[in-house]
Amino acid sequence: MNLHRLLSSEIMNNTTMLQSFFIGQLYTSEHNALLEKHRTFIAAATLDCAQAFYEVLLNDPASKRFLTNELVENQLKGDLQRWLATTLSAKQDEEAVLKIVNIQRHVGEVHTRIDVPMSLVNSAMSVIKQVLFNDIQDNQAIGCHEKTELVILLNTLLDSSLSLINESYLEGRVNNERTAQEYRNRSTAHEIAIEVERIRGALFGWMTQFMADLLSGTQQRLINIHHQEFALWIRHKLGFVCMDDRVVNKIKHNLDELQTSLDALYHHPDQQREERVQKISALTNECGWLLGQIADHNIENATREDALTSLIERRFMPPILQSETQLAIKTNTPYSIMMIDIDNFKKVNDIHGHQAGDAVLSSIGRTLKRSLRVTDYAFRYGGEEFMILMPETALKNAERAAEKLLDKIRQTDIKIDNGRLLKVTASIGLAAFDGHPDYEQIIKHADEKLYEAKHNGKDRYEA
Repeated sequence: MNLHRLLSSEIMNNTTMLQSFFIGQLYTSEHNALLEKHRTFIAAATLDCAQAFYEVLLNDPASKRFLTNELVENQLKGDLQRWLATTLSAKQDEEAVLKIVNIQRHVGEVHTRIDVPMSLVNSAMSVIKQVLFNDIQDNQAIGCHEKTELVILLNTLLDSSLSLINESYLEGRVNNERTAQEYRNRSTAHEIAIEVERIRGALFGWMTQFMADLLSGTQQRLINIHHQEFALWIRHKLGFVCMDDRVVNKIKHNLDELQTSLDALYHHPDQQREERVQKISALTNECGWLLGQIADHNIENATREDALTSLIERRFMPPILQSETQLAIKTNTPYSIMMIDIDNFKKVNDIHGHQAGDAVLSSIGRTLKRSLRVTDYAFRYGGEEFMILMPETALKNAERAAEKLLDKIRQTDIKIDNGRLLKVTASIGLAAFDGHPDYEQIIKHADEKLYEAKHNGKDRYEA
C-alpha cells in the first residue's frame, strides 16, 4: 500500500509540473499566432492523420481487440480528429489551457478503462507525427524557416499531451490495482471461504455424478465443463478472491486440460479410456485441493464486513467491469447490467425518517444478494441506486431476471419502528455489452433506460 501511495504522489507531482508547463510554455502568444496562421492547414492535416492512424492500427494484431467493433472505429476516428484539432489550436487564456489539460487527462482515463497498452498509444502517436510532418514538408505555401518552427511546436504539443495522457493512464492503473486489492481485503473472510467451499463442493459433486454416469453407461453427451456453475465462478470471480496469480492460472489451466480430456473421451471412447479417466480425476482433485487452500487462507485473515447493504461499494467497480469487458471481447460473449433505483425513496425518508430509509436500503440489499447467481456482482451505486453486473448474460435473459427481481421487491415486507411494515417498488434500466471497450458506455446506456422506466410510471424495467 505504501508503494501505491508513493506512486500516486509521484504522479500527482509530475502532473502538476506538466500543467504548469502547458500554461507557461506551450500556448504563448507567439505560439498561438503560429497556430492561428496555419489553422486551415492543420485542420486538413488532422483528417490525413486520423485516416493513416486507422489504416496502420487495423492491420496491427495488438490493436484488434480495441478496434473490431464498427461503432467504436467510426466514433474513435472522429474523436481522434477532433482531439488533434483541439490540441493543435491556439489557446488564448489560462482557462482554455486548463480545459485542454483536462481533456488529455480524460483521454488517459478512457485508456485505463479500455486497458489500452501504453506502447500502442505511443506507436499511434508516431504514426500521427509522421503524417503531420510529411504534410508540412509537402506544403509549398509554408516557408522553410516557418516549417521548422511549426514542426518543433506541433511536436512539443503532441509530446506534452502524450505525457499527460500517460500520467493519467498510469494513475488509473495504480488506482485500479489498489481498488482490486482493497476489494479482496474488505470482503468478509468467512463469506469468501464459504463461497469457495460451495464451489469446491459443486466441483466434486460434478465429478461424482460424472463417474457414476460413466460406470452406468448413461454418459453419452459431450460435456462443456466451462458451462458448469463452478467453472463460471472460477472464470469470473476467482481472480478477485485469490491474490496468487499462479494459483488462479493453475486452476484455470486445469479446467482447460479437463475439457481436453473430456473431449477426447467422448470422441474416442475406446482409446486410452482408463488413462483419460484417471487424468480427469487427478485434475479435478488438484483443483479441489487448490480451492481448499484458498478457503483456508481466507479463514486465517481478519474480517471487515460491509455496513448497511452488505453489497460491493461503487469504488470497487472499475477493476471488475474492466475484467468483464475484456473477457466479453475475448470470448465474444455479452454481459448485461441492471441499474436499479428505489421508487419514491425520498418520501420514505420524509414521512418515516432516515432510520426507516436505512431499513429499506438494508432490506433491498438482502433481496438483491439472494437474487444473484454465482457469477453476478451487486454494487451499492449511490444513495438508493444499485447496480447488478451479470456476466455471460444476453439482454433477453437479463429482462427475465429483472422481472423476477421486481416481483421479489414488491413482495418484500420491510419492518420499521414499532413493528410497522413498509412495501416499496423499484425501477430498473437494462443494457447489454455491445462491443464498446469502454465500460462507461454501457453504464450510461443503462442509466438512460432507468430514466425511461421512471418516466414511464416506475415499478418496471426498460431495456
